[in-house]
Amino acid sequence: MSRMRKAFVLVLVWVAVVGLPRQSFAQQDPQFTQYMFNGLLLNPAYAGSRGFTSLSGSHRSQWTGLEGAPISQTLSVDGNLNRKLAGGFIITNDRLGAQRFTEVSFNSAVRISLNANTKLAVGLSLGVTQQTLDGTKLDPAERDDMAIPMGIERAVKPNARAGAYLYSNRFYTGLSVGNVVFFQDGLPTDPQAHVFLTSGGVFDLGRKMKFRPSMLLKEDFNGPAALDLNTFLLFNEQIWVGTSFRTTLNIFNNREFASATRLGNALAVLLELHPSPLMRIGYSYDFSLNQLRSYSSHEISLGFNFLKKKYGRMLTPRYF
Repeated sequence: MSRMRKAFVLVLVWVAVVGLPRQSFAQQDPQFTQYMFNGLLLNPAYAGSRGFTSLSGSHRSQWTGLEGAPISQTLSVDGNLNRKLAGGFIITNDRLGAQRFTEVSFNSAVRISLNANTKLAVGLSLGVTQQTLDGTKLDPAERDDMAIPMGIERAVKPNARAGAYLYSNRFYTGLSVGNVVFFQDGLPTDPQAHVFLTSGGVFDLGRKMKFRPSMLLKEDFNGPAALDLNTFLLFNEQIWVGTSFRTTLNIFNNREFASATRLGNALAVLLELHPSPLMRIGYSYDFSLNQLRSYSSHEISLGFNFLKKKYGRMLTPRYF
């Protein structure tokens, strides 16, 4: 491997974890602050768990105003096929610097009722990922390095996700493995498998107020684990107001490296509006607690619920 390529790999790894700005970026999985309102992003077993068909879409602009910063979109739909089977479809697009990842996948889930209120779902997702690297956007120090493409290169590869999801009306926990791309090329742009652990619940604080804490732990075994801690207050079943804190943990890596990457800490404020049981509108504002504090991140999301009537009245959406 040439010195230029070694340097390129080191920069990508550093940027993937710490998020330093310049000509290119690397992150192994699209990041959405409002993931808790679309569980299909992380776990195929989530499909159909809300009891009705739902459509969700998000757009995220990370580090707005910074050249080459990540821009991500996702669109998904999921619902029940019968009392035990569910299905879903999700497409995700992630652009960062000279790289672009587009993933299309189909999800399926099987549910088992453990008691009157608690269910366990197991899900599988199969799809394809297209990786694109635009060499014309790179500015290598060594012009003749064969490791850097001169034009646009594309590769399409199959991928898979698998997960389990335990939930009731008041709590949930899920474990999944995502971003499993077959036929790796050994390049720094190859996606890495991620393990996601999610959990949360809802607690009554009064007749018209509820408290919803949740967490997400993301591990790829190549760098420090990412931890999101979230808290929400729900007012009158219509307005979610919340905060999120993102940091890193040393679980499978040396402490010095994990300590250095704590520069990636960030805070977010979130607002979710439910003008009716059929519709959700969300916005989140992120700001970094590091040298990128001058660049904020913005995310908007929309959700539509296709609810059915039961016993003459409209069913109400679940809290997660």
